[in-house]
Amino acid sequence: MTTDTTIRFVLEISVNDIARFKELVAKCVEISSDEPGTLMYSWYLDEAASTARLVEAYKDVAAVLAHARGPVFTEVGPELLTVCTFVKMDAFGDVGKLKDGPSFWPTTYWGTPFSALAPS
Repeated sequence: MTTDTTIRFVLEISVNDIARFKELVAKCVEISSDEPGTLMYSWYLDEAASTARLVEAYKDVAAVLAHARGPVFTEVGPELLTVCTFVKMDAFGDVGKLKDGPSFWPTTYWGTPFSALAPS
């Protein structure tokens, strides 16, 4: 087995405006597709239940920080928060000092000592 150093997030979201949510998510996907270090950025929507999931993977902490400081957060994020609520976020991998960040996030960290394992 080898240690996997990527960082992954799974976010649970409650959506209150499906049409606008889809528009804003499309902008997020367009922006994130060009961000260095973004390995996966996939949204899943259950319209009937008004719920969504975001599954993200990043090369390292620097890539996570670049995403968090970029236009998804600064340009699209404020409006996205008017059409949905982020209910829970699971963070997988060693997120380093990020775990000491804002306490308002409903986050569970599955990092050190819970290191991911990948087949060698």
